Amino acid sequence: MNDVFGDVLRLIRLRSCVYFVREFWSPRAISFGGGKVAQFHVVLRGHCLLEAAGQTFHGAPGDVFLFPRGEAHRLADSAGRDPISSQDYMASLHTDAPLFGHGDTPTRLICGHYEYRNDIDHPLIAELAPVVHVGSLEHYPPDTLHSVIPTLMRELDNDGPGASVVVEKLAEVMLVQVIRAYFAKQPRSTGVLAGLFDARLVKALRLMHAAFDQRLTLEALAVAAGMSRSAFAAHFKSVVGMAPMAYLAQWRMYRAHQFLQMDSMTVAQAAAKVGYDSDIAFSRAFKRQFGTTAAAFRRRVNAGAKDAV
Repeated sequence: MNDVFGDVLRLIRLRSCVYFVREFWSPRAISFGGGKVAQFHVVLRGHCLLEAAGQTFHGAPGDVFLFPRGEAHRLADSAGRDPISSQDYMASLHTDAPLFGHGDTPTRLICGHYEYRNDIDHPLIAELAPVVHVGSLEHYPPDTLHSVIPTLMRELDNDGPGASVVVEKLAEVMLVQVIRAYFAKQPRSTGVLAGLFDARLVKALRLMHAAFDQRLTLEALAVAAGMSRSAFAAHFKSVVGMAPMAYLAQWRMYRAHQFLQMDSMTVAQAAAKVGYDSDIAFSRAFKRQFGTTAAAFRRRVNAGAKDAV
């Protein structure tokens, strides 16, 4: 079965990095500047106060915080503390006196980030809130989220052969589960993920992702959804936020962008792989999506590959 969500995660080339699992003793406050990576924190023990995007969140054991677009935030034990920068904290870990290593009331945290390519702006990521907070005591499917965290902890603590690879993969699994839980907790009425939770539209979305290189028509997509053409077109646009053929065209360009970064892929071959017979029509569509022609993009890819040699 084609997995639309999985396709998007593979497209944006998700990579995880776990910085550490540590105890932070009170009094403490750290500020994390905004950036391109999606930082996350998992509360294992104790409590914390997190401020971001004009909101205050209270973290308890088992809670996960995710910043999908690198929102700046502040992590403390209580309000009103003057924070140090995350860079200063990380630097202190390489000294004999790491910051927040002694005091009262420890809180144990896993901290890390996710990287994904920023040249692909898929709406799925844009639909997430600046701060995603999944609480351990809330009831939502899937419950597997909180089976991943103990396994992640064991790998971090044991540091056995291959542990770093296992930790990275478990962190990636955790991200998928966090996003699932987030949308189960507060389902959206519009957007791509809303379409994935729509029993009829998800069938059409799967067909677009599985057969983007074929001559898909509006009628074929409507048949997949089990709807009339006009009803499907109206329902898709009202839920996903764009016309079905517009989403299909966008997905084709995202995949073409990916193909053009392969070593031997030509513009003509990339065009054919996403269902275009005309290189001219393909290049126009590519430029509408990315602001540059496919040929110019391919030249930049080639130049970058030569520079890396």
